[in-house]
Amino acid sequence: MTMQAGPKGKCAAEKDEATALWPFMLKIYAAPGVAPACLRLQETYGLDIPLFLAVLHGAVLGKALDAAAIRALDASCAQWRQDVIHPLRRIRTAMKSDASLAWNPRVPALREAIKAQELTAERIEAEVLDALIRSLPPTAGPGGEKPLQEAASLVLDLQAPDRAALPEDARHVCEALAGLEKGCAST
Repeated sequence: MTMQAGPKGKCAAEKDEATALWPFMLKIYAAPGVAPACLRLQETYGLDIPLFLAVLHGAVLGKALDAAAIRALDASCAQWRQDVIHPLRRIRTAMKSDASLAWNPRVPALREAIKAQELTAERIEAEVLDALIRSLPPTAGPGGEKPLQEAASLVLDLQAPDRAALPEDARHVCEALAGLEKGCAST
């Protein structure tokens, strides 16, 4: 995941922006400690961060998210991730970590351009996920941190089934999101 931090305001001014997935992703990604936690989840578990944050967004919106719904969300973008996002990420990270690929002074600019294209590809994935999540029925249960952690566990069950428990980084993202949502509810 290569998101750039968005504006630091607690709550979006427009209702559409407050419930749209991409601004939500930028807001949570900018919260303290979330970006490195997401990167560690991506590197350690191969977790697709746009899917992870999209499912958490669905939980915040009160959408019914069970294992079948998350499998369907994942399947909707799996080919896109495999064919577009992952190759861009591999090229970008190779250019960063392999000194032999940085022999020309123009290489850093090329890497940044690839990073921008990776971000665009992730945004396209988010748009697909946003439409699918909005079509899900509402859940009957209450919101809060526990449903966020349950949603996070379901994504990790699908993408990293061999892990022992909900990783601390995933809990941190859920706690940060619960804090942001609580702050928005009180304004």
